[in-house]
Amino acid sequence: MVNNIKILYVEDDDAIRENTKKPLKYFSSDLFVASNGKEGLELYKQHKPDIVISDIKMPHMDGITMAKHIKEENPKQHIIFITAHSERNYFMDAIEMQVDGYILKPIDYNLLKSKIIDIKETIELKNKIKEQETLLNEIAKFQNNLLVVLDKNQDIIFSNEKFLEFFAISSIEQFRHKYNRLAYLFLEGEDFFTPKGTGDKHWIEQIQLLPDNKRIVSILDINSFLPKAFLVTLNFVEETNHFIILFNEITNIAIEKKEFKQKAFTDELTSIYNRTFFNEALKKEIASFKRDKQIFSFIIFDIDFFKKFNDTYGHQTGDDILIELANLIQMHTRDADIFARWGGEEFVKILPNTTLENALKVAEHLREIVDKHIFKNNLKVSCSFGVSQVRDNDNSETLIKRADDALYKAKQNGRNRVEAEI
Repeated sequence: MVNNIKILYVEDDDAIRENTKKPLKYFSSDLFVASNGKEGLELYKQHKPDIVISDIKMPHMDGITMAKHIKEENPKQHIIFITAHSERNYFMDAIEMQVDGYILKPIDYNLLKSKIIDIKETIELKNKIKEQETLLNEIAKFQNNLLVVLDKNQDIIFSNEKFLEFFAISSIEQFRHKYNRLAYLFLEGEDFFTPKGTGDKHWIEQIQLLPDNKRIVSILDINSFLPKAFLVTLNFVEETNHFIILFNEITNIAIEKKEFKQKAFTDELTSIYNRTFFNEALKKEIASFKRDKQIFSFIIFDIDFFKKFNDTYGHQTGDDILIELANLIQMHTRDADIFARWGGEEFVKILPNTTLENALKVAEHLREIVDKHIFKNNLKVSCSFGVSQVRDNDNSETLIKRADDALYKAKQNGRNRVEAEI
């Protein structure tokens, strides 16, 4: 017996209607019967049946007209027409509505039963899929992560509610219309993954090449308009060619990591880069020079007679001078340059794409700025500078030594001056 399914049966012929009601009751426990299209439409609106079985030619409202009204309310409504041979001229209208079947009078009840069972199985399959999606979404609610499922074309076919909430959308269809693809939303950043090349069809292949702890992306939270960091977990379901992707938010961890990194590479007193960061930056510049032949120059300078300031005015004044000097030089430092405290009263600078000749001009300009500046407590300060340019066989030590030798020469020649490498 076909139970748990609602059927609306519409037939104007009393005899046919009575004869057909009996087998239909056997097919369905929820049967609604009407004698014309107008009654049938009213019953449809009240009960929303799963299947509509209707004669075509009827008084007051024919089956085709009734079906058109029903399809306007529910384009996916299952409809079976029962028709006589003389009503074949209605077939084209019925075909356009994409109904589920036609049965000629006199009715073959085995054929009718078969049609109903086929439709019932289709309905049950759709309900099962819907139940599974609902269940999956309910399970996904228990986590704060964003979850999506991609098909073999890397199109999103499912997401949890957290994903929809994050992008302030109500459905996957809205996401496709508004954003198109996931990887288009990945923000660029030094610590984050972004796809290389045009398009994003291969972003999964690219991110899979990274270690698990490096699969981090940044996406703008539409609700707060703040970038958030996510660790991406990928699971490929080979049987279906689907990817299940989990975006686990690690924004706080990323911020803490960035703050730790900044703290590790920042001089505590002056708040500019420290020696540790500078050493790493210098190694990278030398490696870049050897690979691409992009020249750069190096400057080292220190405060003349700095010990006298400490001895005369105290270490707090000495610290104030270091801070003020660092701020002064930073104000006259290009974005591409790297400025750091080397230690004590010594400071260093890397000048990318700068020849020795131009680096000497930069150093002389900085020397004049310091010499003219009035420091706290109306103090005057001067600095001596040594400058070198990278050479083919240089490493960090050789480049620094030549500049340091030039600095020593500046000290020997009277201080408050700039000297170049020999």
